Amino acid sequence: MTAARPTVAGATVTYGSRHESCLAVVGRMLDEGVETVLVIDNGSVPASAARLDAAAAASDGRIVVRRLPRNEGSAPAFGAAIAGAREAGAEYVWLLDDDNLPEPGALDRLLSADRVLRDAGHDLTAVAPLRAADAEPATIAETAAVESARESPREAISFAGVDAGVFARRLLERLRLRRPRPGVVGTDLPYAPYGGLLARADVLRVLGLPRADFVLYGDDLEYTSRIAARGGRLGHVRDAVVVDPRGERWMPPGFEVRAMFLSSNPALLYYFLRNRLHRELATGRRWSVARLANAALFLALCVGCALATRRWRPVRVIHRAVGDALARRLGRRVDI
Repeated sequence: MTAARPTVAGATVTYGSRHESCLAVVGRMLDEGVETVLVIDNGSVPASAARLDAAAAASDGRIVVRRLPRNEGSAPAFGAAIAGAREAGAEYVWLLDDDNLPEPGALDRLLSADRVLRDAGHDLTAVAPLRAADAEPATIAETAAVESARESPREAISFAGVDAGVFARRLLERLRLRRPRPGVVGTDLPYAPYGGLLARADVLRVLGLPRADFVLYGDDLEYTSRIAARGGRLGHVRDAVVVDPRGERWMPPGFEVRAMFLSSNPALLYYFLRNRLHRELATGRRWSVARLANAALFLALCVGCALATRRWRPVRVIHRAVGDALARRLGRRVDI
């Protein structure tokens, strides 16, 4: 006899003038079989707020809109989404960004993967999909290959994302003095973004809520890293695909330190860097020889990128972000 499908409550956060993409996401979630969708309106303009309210009014209670007075950032908004969705009475909560479009069958694959983890005796579990820029098979295959080959900085010793060992290997590969070596493809992640995350409501109660003092950027990674830190498992389900179009980037792809100097939004750069460094310093020893060496390398790279790009304003933003991270000054310190 086939077990009954678990009940799922969906949740998303939107802001500004993004009602069209948000409602498209809500529609996909309902198509995938969620019972209800909670939309946190994190400071939408009046016209968009009216469209969200109209959709909720016509949904027979399947769409619920809750409104924050202003754009509070992703951490408080997703905190409200998680708190509301986990009390909706469903067994699972499925989070998506307001431009994430799940491919058909994504929810069933996520549920199946979480069931496998739980059947193996793990209680604290969650699962995350593969996020690709579009639904073309070639794009999905390339995304999976890139993710399997990516070597991430070691947060226990890195400084602002700089890890001298990783930097040296990437430089040698770029100069074609070293062949790229595929990483070990595992099924678990150390952390994941909110977009696509599926977890049981009781797991989210154990995890608590995102840190509101992060405001935005890195709050999702800190939140989901609690799973592994507490001995749980965060599974990566590569056949469950969520299209994440990414849109216009405020920081271009490529070499990250240089991208900081080419970024178009000082507030986002501040929160991105401050929260990243704060997370790193809370991982492993706050200061070690390796961390100090990576800090020196970060400083040298910043000097080089400032001279190369001739952009000086990011220097002030980076200096403030690093200073606040070192002093453990979090909270809403820059308007967004």
